[in-house]
Amino acid sequence: MGSIISAESDSLHYKDYDSLPDPRRVWVGAPGSREEGLGRLVLLTPEVVANAAATCIKTGRRTSLNWELTKLDIANFNRAPAQHHIVSLLNGAAYDDVYIFNPQQSSQWDGLRHFSAPTPIESDPKRRLFYGGMTSGEIQDRNNTRIGIQHWAKEGICGRGVLLDYVEYAARHSITYSTFSNHSIPLHTLLDIAREQHTQFRRGDILFVRVGITKEWDQQMSETDKLAYGQSSNPQHAGLEGTEEMLRWIWNEGFSAVASDAISFEVYPEQPSYKRKGTDITVPGLFMHEYLIAGWGMPVGELFDLEELSRICK
Repeated sequence: MGSIISAESDSLHYKDYDSLPDPRRVWVGAPGSREEGLGRLVLLTPEVVANAAATCIKTGRRTSLNWELTKLDIANFNRAPAQHHIVSLLNGAAYDDVYIFNPQQSSQWDGLRHFSAPTPIESDPKRRLFYGGMTSGEIQDRNNTRIGIQHWAKEGICGRGVLLDYVEYAARHSITYSTFSNHSIPLHTLLDIAREQHTQFRRGDILFVRVGITKEWDQQMSETDKLAYGQSSNPQHAGLEGTEEMLRWIWNEGFSAVASDAISFEVYPEQPSYKRKGTDITVPGLFMHEYLIAGWGMPVGELFDLEELSRICK
């Protein structure tokens, strides 16, 4: 079966990170094209998906990765809580359910129209662009469907998922932390988890990292704790360390998408630098959203409920 990736897409998406012309802007495909709309999901070729189905389905057990729609029931960033209205029809003979909600409040994929990256020019030093060079004005134009979620929805996100369970790793290694802090997970820890789990990666894999936010919210936080988080002007979220070495690994492993139960996937707010444990070495920090979404067109999943999946994988 032949690949349905264009030659241009193949040449960029299969390059080594350090061979990319500009790692901040891997903008592939003509404006409005399938290649542009899929972004990094072009790695989910029919061959990759078929191989995943043929080699990975063992028990047939299924589980949802959706957290409850009402979570975070007390959100931050001025995000309104979900509303559920039960509307009577035909004098009570039937009912409709009406939902009003912000997808960012619970399990969701960050789409390509969600986050931009700085692209300053002399006439506009504060300019930011979305994937493919889309502007804020184009994003707000309801008639403009470029890089919309419809490209992902048409083909779905289906492939081999790989779970790195940091919660279990931290318990084994006596690491204590709150998921509502700037606790960061460095690359060497992810590699150590993969080694302990005997996990090997394949190009096209969908990476899941369990950090434990949904567990802490549901099982450990009081209503007072939740309200304090929702009202905080400086919220903090545990997550992956935002560094170039992390980006290089994510790119070179060939992940088609990344996801976590964390609110931001990466640590938030982004840190200016990270110190290497036991040394005086520090490495510069960065905000990976600006690369993953705006630069590479990579889906970033957040607030996925990975609790049951973790139990099944044990």
